[in-house]
Amino acid sequence: MQSLATSSIEGTLLSLSAVAILLAAFACLGSKLFNRYVAYYGFQSVVLSFATAVVAYHFRSAELWVLAGLTLAIKGVAIPTVTRRLVIRRLDLRRDVALSTGLSTSLIIGALLSAFAYLAIKTQDLPHGLVATSVVPISIAVVLLGALAMAVHRHTLAQLIGWLITENGVILAAITLAATFPFIVEAGIFLDLVAAVLMMVVFVSGITRELARATSAELRQLQG
Repeated sequence: MQSLATSSIEGTLLSLSAVAILLAAFACLGSKLFNRYVAYYGFQSVVLSFATAVVAYHFRSAELWVLAGLTLAIKGVAIPTVTRRLVIRRLDLRRDVALSTGLSTSLIIGALLSAFAYLAIKTQDLPHGLVATSVVPISIAVVLLGALAMAVHRHTLAQLIGWLITENGVILAAITLAATFPFIVEAGIFLDLVAAVLMMVVFVSGITRELARATSAELRQLQG
């Protein structure tokens, strides 16, 4: 089966998509607004679905076409929409102030981690002329940035977005290194379902905290 070369149109599109995914991870790391967290993650997921479609087209892989469609529907549309309506709006989440470090420090650490990922992968004996030589270091950097976001942001929702960004980095590496990878579809669906469950936990826990702080007079006002 033919490898995906850097000089091909598909290879160029995949490389550009990987750069956009990395920039979205940096944007999420450098933001304090919950709406922007979700927006950057949604954009990243849409670009990931496009990258998956590019690889699926090149290798004529039905499994990757399925993964591209599921990524767009679940990660690009469903999760951001549900998060905005059920979590951010209902709990009135606006600005994330629970940060362990400053944004500038986080971005510097993220840049160092990206450089580390690039240097670590470049030391490996990867074939020259393949798109994997440029995309795999980016995907590893996205994984590290997602993990950094989980460490920097202390709010549960922000940490969940960081975990989902890490998942996107893993999928980007997988579609780059393999022409057909059927278990990615099952793994991606499972991780997205876990994310949906965690979002519901965040929503329910937020409602519980609000009810715990409410007084009896405020609760009586809710009666019709």
